Amino acid sequence: MQKSFRLILCASIIGLGLWGWRTWFPTPEEIIRSRLRKLAAIASFEPQQGMVSRTYYAQKIVGFFTPDVVIDFDSRGYEAMTINGRDELQQKVLAATRFVGVKVEFLDVNITFGPDKQTAIANLTGKATVEGQHDFFVQEFNFILKKADGQWLIWRVESVKTLSQAQSFSLPFPSAASGCGAS
Repeated sequence: MQKSFRLILCASIIGLGLWGWRTWFPTPEEIIRSRLRKLAAIASFEPQQGMVSRTYYAQKIVGFFTPDVVIDFDSRGYEAMTINGRDELQQKVLAATRFVGVKVEFLDVNITFGPDKQTAIANLTGKATVEGQHDFFVQEFNFILKKADGQWLIWRVESVKTLSQAQSFSLPFPSAASGCGAS
């Protein structure tokens, strides 16, 4: 009985030690995922929030990005735009938060680290649900992050053109008219 108690106690201490280690010393991937979850939560807002609150959250959003951030947004149905720097980003965020509420989610996050382990690419699906609209916006993005001052900051954001968004494309197969099996 005393032997089994010691075994259970030892297993519990090891389990708590592993849990504590993972909690206090997360992996870079866990840190990036956590920051992206926080960014999505801060970027979501209710329509009844006041302008002071929205300004505060816009400043918090900008804190997730490097000062020289570049955001290239090009999605079907929307005008293509490029945002350069934190100041312009903050202006765009404030303009977007003027009228309606939005819920932002980042889904299917896949993270790849650069060889130096100081850069990473987070490929993800961004989903935005706008207050009062039945449809939601979905777009695939590449967030390029770099470690600066001990924090993972977003340096570049690029919208990914999926096959359905391509203007025109050619199949890698020869057409029937090119003589392949045509009679």
